[in-house]
Amino acid sequence: MSEQVLRHDKHCRLCGSSRIVTILHLNDTPLEDQFVSQEKKSVVQPSYPLELAICEYCGYVFLPHIVNPEASYADYVYVSALTVGLRNHYDQYAKEIADNFGTVEGSLVIDLGSNDGSMLASFKQLGMKVVGVEPANSIATQANESGLTTINGFFTDEVTQQILDEHGSASVVTANYMYANVDDVIGFTKNVAKLLAPDGIFVVQTGYHPEQMKIKMFDYIYHEHFSYFTVEVLKKLFSACGMELIDAQKTAPKGGSIRVIGQLKNGKRIIDSSVERIITEEQHAGMRKIEIYQKFALELAELKRQLLDRLNQLKRAGKKIAGFGASHSTTTLLYHFEAAPFIEYLVDDNEIKQGLYSPGYHLPVYSSQKLYDDAPDYVVILAWQHQDSITTKHQKYLAGGGHWIIPLPQLNLL
Repeated sequence: MSEQVLRHDKHCRLCGSSRIVTILHLNDTPLEDQFVSQEKKSVVQPSYPLELAICEYCGYVFLPHIVNPEASYADYVYVSALTVGLRNHYDQYAKEIADNFGTVEGSLVIDLGSNDGSMLASFKQLGMKVVGVEPANSIATQANESGLTTINGFFTDEVTQQILDEHGSASVVTANYMYANVDDVIGFTKNVAKLLAPDGIFVVQTGYHPEQMKIKMFDYIYHEHFSYFTVEVLKKLFSACGMELIDAQKTAPKGGSIRVIGQLKNGKRIIDSSVERIITEEQHAGMRKIEIYQKFALELAELKRQLLDRLNQLKRAGKKIAGFGASHSTTTLLYHFEAAPFIEYLVDDNEIKQGLYSPGYHLPVYSSQKLYDDAPDYVVILAWQHQDSITTKHQKYLAGGGHWIIPLPQLNLL
């Protein structure tokens, strides 16, 4: 396997320490969002190690095996607007930032990893000047066509300088659910510091594993997510890059997220008590203790056993089983829980995925109409975080004699 595709880091990417310990070992998995066309379904897709490690020195949790980001984003198809409730969340989020931090109309807002521009649109409707940076070509094109200025590329030194030359310094820089996807997070954050106006703020929203672990959400771990941040680690990271953390809040999306706000060191804003309060919570929860993650691994093993026992029983009884969900996280779930051999096909309401085949196993993906045309006996809700909206939307499937299997946070049959 080419080093250009896969790299194994044996030192912490934040502090350089070699005191690295693997804390969770998931099954090898192909790139989780590389759903393929019918023409390519006979091509074997490579799988890569999927592990979590922790730096014993600074507490940073990360993937030690890194797949080149350019391999992940070549055919990237996730679009923010398709995530249930995310646009409303961004509208509220933008208003909170503008109100709480005095961002006036006409201020420059930069969104990094801006995707289809959903976050930019929320700031634009508040009267801000907006610029996005997005590496996926087709999605950046879509955003530009929507009137949301978007630079197609990674957030490099050159792109940083381009923004400064063409647009000036930023009052707000946002990174929504992409900070975990950054390989050189130190270099990236130093570039953010260069972009900020003296009173500018950097807002990061990212998945938060101390909350996700409470609901057994391990399927947020996949190859595009290099980093799994605590507030304690984010405080150290910002400090190393010329910034200070001034606010931290837990938020609801993605099974548990964290929103942190930074400013340039010695900025005018007072550091909110929320920062130290959440760090204290993390320390009490043992988020730097290896045994906490070992316990989590054992809990997942038991949930996997329960699901496979049930699927085996149903298969022996001749039942037809489908899966609901075709995303990054459903790929992690299918591989680690080894459920794919029991599932005949997937359904998903995302039209982009319909007609494609799942990574590695190449299960066909259909629209949810397939549930009614084919009437499978059981459907495993792989997108279990959205179980309420799925079961509400498809009550007719249940009324027609079908059954839902919900694998997490505990096995449940409806």
